[in-house]
Amino acid sequence: MQKVVDTAIAEDVRLVGLSALMTTTVVSMKKTIQALRESGHPCKIFVGGAVLTPEYAEEIGADYYTRDAKASADVAKEVLG
Repeated sequence: MQKVVDTAIAEDVRLVGLSALMTTTVVSMKKTIQALRESGHPCKIFVGGAVLTPEYAEEIGADYYTRDAKASADVAKEVLG
């Protein structure tokens, strides 16, 4: 979690993508998003993975939910230009 935050800040990352394939990893995803928000870094965050829903993505504070690689590319194009 802290490595993601530190890297996002150090590299001035504009978009962070997180994926969860097992329900046990969703807790870490939520903590990572919270830590990014608390850091004050203005990056956008998108999440996806087999165990996520758009509703849960919103609940954990993600800016975007993507259901597949194409949707992820669309988000990246929107955010990064």
